[in-house]
Amino acid sequence: MGVCGGKWWGVGGRGDISLAGKKLNGYLDHLRENLETLDEQIVNARKMSKKKGKDSNALQWAKTLRDLVELRNTTLANIKAHLLGRNETGATNEPDDVYAGNPQVEYERYFRSLLSPWTQQDLKLKCEDCGVESEDTTNRHFPREDASDDYFDLCEKCYEKRVAKEGDEPGESEDGDSDSSGGDPLEKIDLSKHPREIVEIIREVQETRKRLPGTEEAGQPGSS
Repeated sequence: MGVCGGKWWGVGGRGDISLAGKKLNGYLDHLRENLETLDEQIVNARKMSKKKGKDSNALQWAKTLRDLVELRNTTLANIKAHLLGRNETGATNEPDDVYAGNPQVEYERYFRSLLSPWTQQDLKLKCEDCGVESEDTTNRHFPREDASDDYFDLCEKCYEKRVAKEGDEPGESEDGDSDSSGGDPLEKIDLSKHPREIVEIIREVQETRKRLPGTEEAGQPGSS
């Protein structure tokens, strides 16, 4: 299974992958081959349906042509749903729903690029840290406390380096997960990493929260 820009493109088992520069027999290549075969059959059926003569079977060929056209339309509809996805009602999204500018052109470009023969080089992604292109590079997920998760295309080595680096930062455990032991999140902020203005604001918020009714500090002697 290859990964490209955060999206999956099915590629058959490693035995289906040819040497570098040669065609692959993956999911997208099979879609392209199916459409090419259908187009060839439609051309042949159209030609045979126009033949005249006692043994031409023109009517049967006309019915075959109709079925082939319907099959091609169904195949194209399935591909469209695969590329653009479906909305909450289950209906296939239209280009206008996915692309803000020039939707029809953008969709046709996307469709054409995916139906071109894929090569081994197409399955390589560039690592955002080291810049090396390889099949080991994939989109990595880094969860954050504020729900603004980060995603990066990283190779295995650079991913491990990032995980190790984030694991050493204050407020995180050794396995790279954020500290979820509870308590005031403001108390876990490393004030040394912020400008003086931000530090003053954080301290003011901390003092204000201590004076709020219901807090332990609010009921202590000497508290304002």
